Amino acid sequence: MIDIDFLPQAYHEERIRNARRHKRWFMILMVAVMLVGWGISRQRQSSELAWRADALEAQAYATKQKQSEMTKLQMERKSKRYQLKIQRQLDQPVTVTQAVAVLGQLMPDSSGLTRVKVKTHRPAPIPLPDPDEKKNKRNSRRKPAVDPEQVKDFIQLDVYGIAPDDVAVANMVNSMSDHPLFEKVTMHFSRVGERNELKGRSFRVGAQVPLDRRYLPLQQTAEVTHED
Repeated sequence: MIDIDFLPQAYHEERIRNARRHKRWFMILMVAVMLVGWGISRQRQSSELAWRADALEAQAYATKQKQSEMTKLQMERKSKRYQLKIQRQLDQPVTVTQAVAVLGQLMPDSSGLTRVKVKTHRPAPIPLPDPDEKKNKRNSRRKPAVDPEQVKDFIQLDVYGIAPDDVAVANMVNSMSDHPLFEKVTMHFSRVGERNELKGRSFRVGAQVPLDRRYLPLQQTAEVTHED
């Protein structure tokens, strides 16, 4: 079978050019679609990364806030425990009245008290520090060692009285020194004095009563112990 083409050569060339043109536009369209898809994908990735960054930043801020709150709670817990310790020390069974009562029992019958000065020493509570305050570690200095006597809880007694002689004063000092309720019994002075036209030895005796001592009446002092 013989095919005879009666179309001119220009027609065939135009068809070839149109086919090439259509192919070129198809390739351009495909590239454009691919670029648009790639741009959308990049935008989605950027949005996702930005969302993740915001989420991590929010999580880090929440963690920092929790750490700050935890630090405050720990500081407050430490302060409350110290205050509880002070409160328990305040609730110790020994009182000023009991200490003076024991002092009256130890006083010789021939002696008498003219004045008793009482001062209770208690440590100051630890202030609650601010956890947000920044401390310069380079310029920080070591705190001096705390004297145990400064943090000890005790009642300071200064007893003034008059006795017939130094023997009565010495007996009183010895009785206070031997009694487990008192410690650091000190004779400050004993000199000739007169009160209500009675002459004798005017004296001053100092002593401490630790608040961790347990009070018992005089007839039970053999069983008294120190409770640290």
